Amino acid sequence: MKGKMIKLLAAVMSAFFIFYAGYQAYRFFYNPYQTEITTEYSVSEALHVHGVAVRSETLIESEYASGSVSYVYEDAQRVLKNKTVAYTHASADTVDKMIRAEELEKEISLLQEASRGNSQLYGTMEFINTQIGSAVADYAEALDGKNLSALSSAKESLLLAINKKTVITGEENKFEDRIAILSAECSELKDEIGADAAETVVSPKTGYFISEVDGFEGLINKENMFEMTAAQLEDIIETQVVTVEPAVGKIADDYKWYYVISVSDEEAKSFYEGRSVEVNFDGINDSIKFKVDSVLKDETSENTIVFLLCEKFTSEVASLRQVSADIVFSTISGLRVSQSAVRFDNEQNMGVFILDRGEVKFRKIEISYEGNGYVIAKWYRGETGNLQLYDEVFTAGSDLYVGKVID
Repeated sequence: MKGKMIKLLAAVMSAFFIFYAGYQAYRFFYNPYQTEITTEYSVSEALHVHGVAVRSETLIESEYASGSVSYVYEDAQRVLKNKTVAYTHASADTVDKMIRAEELEKEISLLQEASRGNSQLYGTMEFINTQIGSAVADYAEALDGKNLSALSSAKESLLLAINKKTVITGEENKFEDRIAILSAECSELKDEIGADAAETVVSPKTGYFISEVDGFEGLINKENMFEMTAAQLEDIIETQVVTVEPAVGKIADDYKWYYVISVSDEEAKSFYEGRSVEVNFDGINDSIKFKVDSVLKDETSENTIVFLLCEKFTSEVASLRQVSADIVFSTISGLRVSQSAVRFDNEQNMGVFILDRGEVKFRKIEISYEGNGYVIAKWYRGETGNLQLYDEVFTAGSDLYVGKVID
């Protein structure tokens, strides 16, 4: 009998310890409360479209256009009538030689600038190291953004800063030997360039220079675009780009240009004359501002043609023709909060409970946008009664009230 009691007691004690261990494990691993950190967030009302860039353009013709061509102007630069815009060359590698000569002249200039300095002129080593670090950062940013013009500028700044450092440290007091070698190469290239007979090509009119021709110059322009049907526009958007000869470039009549798209009648409701929109073109990093110039219903189809007008003309947009883009109508920004976090206090104020130094507090919110499982709340910066960036918000948990202490 006594043995049975001992066994029973042992079984009870074992069950107790198992239950206690399980309870402690439950307390350790189970958290009745879940939180998230508030972050800044933006959503855009946008429409993805395919369209065509429209300008009125005049070809710059040359019988030697199929040969080697060097340009005087960069794309989107304004040029006057009868001004020289390009040279044609008999040798196919003359343009490459011109590019190399220009690079050599830049490097010579940088070396000459560095060799003229000293530590008093350039300042402390710390200052030069800061310049090098800044140039490296600019170079990496330009490389990441595939910005060729910025990449070239950053490379020059980096080279100059490194050369200054060699002067200060005494590793290289002057750069005469290097300058002499580069100057000799540059002089030889210029002699070869000069020996290549070139035709001078002038602008047929005043306007904005574009080096690329694509065969659309006669297909669509500002004069005939309003007469197109949606079907004709869609055919142009799908037309294959071709090389045009004998042209070395073209002149756009104005810095103002159009982006023309065909949209459904339902999509057309988002457009009205005078409305401003942001356009994000494929292949271009920065958005570009447009205004809706005209909205024309095509009676021959179920589509509507929208004409977007832009007054910004740059080298990036000068070569645009058939291109896809996102039309951004509006952007809503604020603080992102999970839908499950939204509560009401005793006075029926909408808000969320947050954890602040171990204590539960309530922060009001005003919803600007509702997404799939989340909301965007307006950010009233610095107002402590409202939700702020990086607040720790409760997304799950019961029996929450202001002043509750949570370990």
